[in-house]
Formats: sequence, C-alpha cells, structure tokens
Amino acid sequence: MDIRSELKAHEIKYTKQREEVLSILKASMLPMTINQLRDQLEVEMDLSTIYRILDVLLEKEIITKTVPLEPSQALYDYKRHIHKHHLICTICGKIQIIEGCPLHDYEHQVEAKTQYIIDRHQLELYGVCPNCQIH
Repeated sequence: MDIRSELKAHEIKYTKQREEVLSILKASMLPMTINQLRDQLEVEMDLSTIYRILDVLLEKEIITKTVPLEPSQALYDYKRHIHKHHLICTICGKIQIIEGCPLHDYEHQVEAKTQYIIDRHQLELYGVCPNCQIH
C-alpha cells in the first residue's frame, strides 16, 4: 500500500511531511530515534513537527514506540505485525533484531499462576557490540 493510501485508510490527512516521516520509518528495518529520522529527512522540519507527526502515527497504531533503558532516546518503528526483540549496544547505540522469542512459554506460566491475561511484552537486551569491544 502506498503512503497516501495508508494515511487515508487510517483517516489521517495527507501532508508531504507525514508522507516523508512514514516513508522513512517504513523503509527502515530497524527502529529509529528521532534524531536518526530527522537526519534522513529531505524536507526540513523542526522537532515539534516531527513529534506531532509521530504522535498521530502512534495514535493510529501505524508505528510503535519503545523507550529503552539505554540509550535513553525513544525508538520509533513501522508496525509490521512481526514479533521481535532488540539487542542494543550501550556504547554506540547500534540496534540488532533478535530472532525468535524465549518468552512465550514463560508468559503462559505467568498467566496460569496469576490469572492475568498477558497481551504483550517488551524485551531489549543490552551489551557491547563487537565493534565497540575493539575500541
């Protein structure tokens, strides 16, 4: 689905700025900080405009926002409906997607023990990437 149609399907008014922000997030396979996103913009936008666009996309559940412990900047990701977790370097901030999820069995155990219905979880692992280990 093209960006204009996707915005329309979610009842979001089309603007060139919204198209550009969503296009960048959709093209990236990794989540991005607002600074990484701003660096890729072809049209100059102030941070408040970018945040407003991200808030609209979050509200309509087109993107997701994760606030990792380190680095402290929020990460924005296009919602591909793919369950994934992240490995984050505590020195350079590099993000790597972790394949597979070790928490599904654990979720069922917690549900059985607590009577909660678990509808989601978040897992980020932190460490030092091979590149930063060398330096």
